[in-house]
Amino acid sequence: MKLLPVLLLASACSAVLLNAGCSSSDDSPAATGAVGGPVQGAEDAHCADRHVVGADPGACHADASEEEGGASGEGEGGASGEGEASDGTAGSDCNQTHAAEYGDTLPNSEGDDDDCKYHVSWTSTPIRRNQDVTFTVRAADLSTGDPLQSLPGEQDLPLSRVEVYQPCEPTRLGPAQNFKAEFSKISTGVYEGGPIRFDQPGRWVVRFHFFEQCNDGERSPHGHVAFFVDVP
Repeated sequence: MKLLPVLLLASACSAVLLNAGCSSSDDSPAATGAVGGPVQGAEDAHCADRHVVGADPGACHADASEEEGGASGEGEGGASGEGEASDGTAGSDCNQTHAAEYGDTLPNSEGDDDDCKYHVSWTSTPIRRNQDVTFTVRAADLSTGDPLQSLPGEQDLPLSRVEVYQPCEPTRLGPAQNFKAEFSKISTGVYEGGPIRFDQPGRWVVRFHFFEQCNDGERSPHGHVAFFVDVP
């Protein structure tokens, strides 16, 4: 008879487990709230009427002329020169601005890089303010369609880094952790990395840099492509 209270307590806990589960220190609330993502727009076609030559690995360390972009002012971990961004329309919404030293920032989540060397697409974990985001990036040679690979004899990944900033306030680059985001190879031409954190709501730019160890020349593998992203 003295065991009855213990048995009743055990039965009660079993019932709770079946219905809602007993409390656990491992439980954590699931992320909730609105999810952001790529800004929708017209399909990218800026390379449609260009002759795609393709990048030449042999031009990686060749001297680039000033016209080809040699020292274009691309700063490590920042959007240097972004203050001069323009979309070519006076008085336009700053959310539509493009960096002066790069090609146009693209809508959607797929398009060709600034110099028409690569075709790039991306997906991500849910984009919410102040939560870590992981990006998965797919890149292919635009001239051949082959998945992007490391340069012959090199171990560096084709995808060097990701850069994020807000076009209406281009010197504001987000949390310091964004500068430390690292990518790894998932399969040939597919790379995953982060964490990236968007700490303010509104419009952001996400720029992917490829082969940054190379000079920024017309035939060099060096490349970059940016996409607009909205954060709720």
